[in-house]
Amino acid sequence: MGPTVNIKDLPLMKIMAKANLERKLSSASISKAKSDFHAKRKPRPCGLTIHSAIGCPNSCLYCYIQDMGFDFAEAKPYGLTGDELLYALLTNPYFIPSRWGTFLAFGSIADPFNVAATNKTIEYLNTISILGNPCQFSTKAHIDEGLALKLSSINTPISPLVTIVTIEKARILEPLAPSIEERLETIRNLKEKKLKPMLFLRPIIPGVTDNELSNILKAAKKAGAVGVVVGGLRITRRIIERLRSAKVDVKPILERAPKVKLTEAQIQIRSADLKRKAMTEARKIGLIPFSSACCATAYVAGVPCINLCWLKGSCTKCPNNCPSKVPEMSEKDVSEVFRAMAKEKALSVEVSPSMVKIETSKKLSRRSKDALKYALKVILRRKVLIKP
Repeated sequence: MGPTVNIKDLPLMKIMAKANLERKLSSASISKAKSDFHAKRKPRPCGLTIHSAIGCPNSCLYCYIQDMGFDFAEAKPYGLTGDELLYALLTNPYFIPSRWGTFLAFGSIADPFNVAATNKTIEYLNTISILGNPCQFSTKAHIDEGLALKLSSINTPISPLVTIVTIEKARILEPLAPSIEERLETIRNLKEKKLKPMLFLRPIIPGVTDNELSNILKAAKKAGAVGVVVGGLRITRRIIERLRSAKVDVKPILERAPKVKLTEAQIQIRSADLKRKAMTEARKIGLIPFSSACCATAYVAGVPCINLCWLKGSCTKCPNNCPSKVPEMSEKDVSEVFRAMAKEKALSVEVSPSMVKIETSKKLSRRSKDALKYALKVILRRKVLIKP
């Protein structure tokens, strides 16, 4: 039996938070926030990505941001203030506020703790803490004791992911990134300040990471890592060219890739067996294994995973026990939430432990339906079917 959650309050909470900001922000700031991608972006499985900076000078050979139109030259702080970012999120139809709401992920196109990005990241986290949404960041940066203390004092759940995918070839694959010892010290500092740092073993690079699994996992565990998030490698033509130029054997990578011509488009290689191997090794030494970053965030926040991993066959049976935290709810509760969000009354509602089916008389646009289904999935922690 799951906990009692007053799900009916969440749509109203979003409306009120947005209204409060409208009284505070200038019309120029509101217009700027509404036009920003944070106001429109659909969340990824790990959550809604937050950009505190754009660009990354680490120049990791396996990184795909160049193929997305960004560069390795420098990190530039993002142009929104904390309040503007918050307003953009509250404008986003996919976003649900609160600890029970949408997960937020820092670190997709820049390291959030690059020296040029740190202040903006802290500003954003402090502002987001007003709502309490669970946050995750991935980093290769050195986080000293002072910065770790700042992070631990922010009143919102934070899941720190510290990336280490190789020790022996770090200088080759990550030429300008902070050293492995600095990253291990980041883990130590975060753990000492009562956070729950995770090793981010992503991407697992065939022929490299899999040959160093034991050493990487043991080093992270010794430094204080609580768990490990594992993930596969995505490749593009440019990534393979960079690896070849650095004399990295790409044969083990290409053997796992689809037989298609490589372009700027990212291609996921087969890595399920490598992920299983890493998680098995992690369990042996006492690290909690997670197959997705969203699961680590859910564990830290103490709420069910927003990606419903336990319903998709990807749950690693971590101590969070998501199924036990799914709230009980009535058809009436769901009807009220749907009416508040869709601005119409449902014709019928069916609720089961894993699924909610809603019948409506009004046909929604594809985007509106997509956003509504996602937001309801987050609130209800169930699959959602809306028809027609």
